[in-house]
Amino acid sequence: MSITHNDVRRILEILDRTSHLDYVNVRIGGTTLIASKSGVLPQSAMQNAMQSIAATPLPPVGGDSRPAAAAPAAEVPEGMVAIRAPMMGTFYCKPSPDQPPFVVEGAAVEAGAPLCLLEAMKLFNTLASPANGRVVRIVAQDMQIVQRDQLLMIIDPQVRG
Repeated sequence: MSITHNDVRRILEILDRTSHLDYVNVRIGGTTLIASKSGVLPQSAMQNAMQSIAATPLPPVGGDSRPAAAAPAAEVPEGMVAIRAPMMGTFYCKPSPDQPPFVVEGAAVEAGAPLCLLEAMKLFNTLASPANGRVVRIVAQDMQIVQRDQLLMIIDPQVRG
């Protein structure tokens, strides 16, 4: 038995309508759904959820059974601007598969210009440049899952386009 999209929607609707629940932790088959009204889980619920998730082996993504290569630890040089993921999601460097990337390494960017998309729960969020400058390095890989606060790219605000 597996959880469906409709199951998730129904569970979230129930959570939203009830006044006596602050969060839910539902496990059906190999799928665990953890949701909180406030976005914050009590420490005990978080520990239980993490133990549950850690005990469940993840299936290979896209049919590839090879483990994903660990992203190299990227340090941000002094004076550079780090663009980090504000949430866990899938990183996209292009607005759509048939479009060119928002930016490439070496490209000049203006403050407010789109840099990439981050998809979370079927919602696409555009990440914009916080400063004028030049893209020094794109650390994240296109169409790969990134974690909250993971380094996505580095901008040199000292370099003008």
